[in-house]
Amino acid sequence: MKNFKKQIISLAILATLTIPVLGSANYCQAASITEAMKGALQTVTLPSGGENPETTALTIVGKVIAAFLSLFGIIFLILIIFGGYKWMLASGREDEVKKAQEIIRNAVIGLIIVLASYAITYFITTSLELAVK
Repeated sequence: MKNFKKQIISLAILATLTIPVLGSANYCQAASITEAMKGALQTVTLPSGGENPETTALTIVGKVIAAFLSLFGIIFLILIIFGGYKWMLASGREDEVKKAQEIIRNAVIGLIIVLASYAITYFITTSLELAVK
């Protein structure tokens, strides 16, 4: 428990120190980079599906990402159920309980990583779509 409190305090100190640095970013420089990206993307054309909008590149990529997210969701659910099952069958044995808790913790961390990567990808793609328009 002490170690957990130390980690929380360290994280709070780190966040306190980094937020002012991130908040003072040079927005003029970011705007010029965005303008440069818009200029570079003006010449890019994505393959279109012709009369069939289901075959556009963005639709295909979206379907692939949705399939992977579904697969990762199923894996997460299986790991959580497996960890809970192991915990129930541990019958108070500390080493078995710790293994089950580790499985559940790793599954939750994996889910957080997958959702964060999806959020970052979504943010970047929507930013690029707006930059092209």
